[in-house]
Amino acid sequence: MHSRRAFLAASEVDRNAMLSRRAAILVLIAALPTIGGCAAGSARRERLALSVETWSEAPFAGRRLLTPHFELISTVRDADFEAALPAFLEAAYQSYGVTLAPPRESESRMSTYLFGSRSEWVRFSRRRFPERFEVYSRIRSGGFTEGGTAVIFYLDRAATLATLAHEGWHQYVQAHRGGAIPAWLDEGLACYHEAVDYSGDEPRFTPLANTFRVGSLREAAATGRLMPLSALIGTDAGRVIRDHNSALAQSYYAQTWALVTMLRHGADGRYVESFERMLREISDGSFAARLSAERLTGNALSDTTRNDALFRAYFGCSPVDLEEDYEQHVLSLTGL
Repeated sequence: MHSRRAFLAASEVDRNAMLSRRAAILVLIAALPTIGGCAAGSARRERLALSVETWSEAPFAGRRLLTPHFELISTVRDADFEAALPAFLEAAYQSYGVTLAPPRESESRMSTYLFGSRSEWVRFSRRRFPERFEVYSRIRSGGFTEGGTAVIFYLDRAATLATLAHEGWHQYVQAHRGGAIPAWLDEGLACYHEAVDYSGDEPRFTPLANTFRVGSLREAAATGRLMPLSALIGTDAGRVIRDHNSALAQSYYAQTWALVTMLRHGADGRYVESFERMLREISDGSFAARLSAERLTGNALSDTTRNDALFRAYFGCSPVDLEEDYEQHVLSLTGL
């Protein structure tokens, strides 16, 4: 898909699988009410929430919170959680800029709709995105991003924060980098921001501590369902969701996260320089030019072959050549 390509939520999982995520961020759940009662935290939130006003779009009613970079429209009933979201969204925004590159500042804010129930989310999505609603209606947990707008529904604090961070990444890329980024890298970096620690004064993103993705990765590895890297880099989230295969979708997200963490943090640092070069070229537009050249010279090639060529351009080898390092990284992440 092109500029209207839809990015499905990181939380596209069943309810039972999501439970494994809660243990990793119990400190976050405990901290949110404390933040709400802290004068310093309250002052910071007031600074980040430039305005809070009522919002209605029949039959929906809620609040519209403006931060320096987000327009958050919320119908959630958890007031303490909602009050903490401006600071969380802005912390995520800063993390995106460190991961990829500082944003290209603009006056427009990124719009995020957070509905208090899935039924509200369904009604809104059917009305606002009728052409793609048939695909979106298959999402059981989380939400999606289209055209730079994220549309999410609340499940619990932990899962909702993970989804906001995941979808916020897609919004950031579309708003500031034009969306010219491989699907595996885009989804892997979205998952990279899902894990957060609130043990200090500010939310801190901990990409290697994404216990939900570890669980899905462990299950895929233990049951022999890991996708070969050559297949992984040629697949996108929309395709696995359309296949109605929940296990495959969970494995896909977990594997993109594992690949990104290997390239940036694993394999004794063998790939980090090439990986950072790819990120720099995405940021400065060189990657888009390289992608256009591959399409021009290889329009008779399959997507898999073209993706393989792009991978070689940065890492000097095909994905097949990284399989052994990748398998070792998966073992180190899962403890298998």
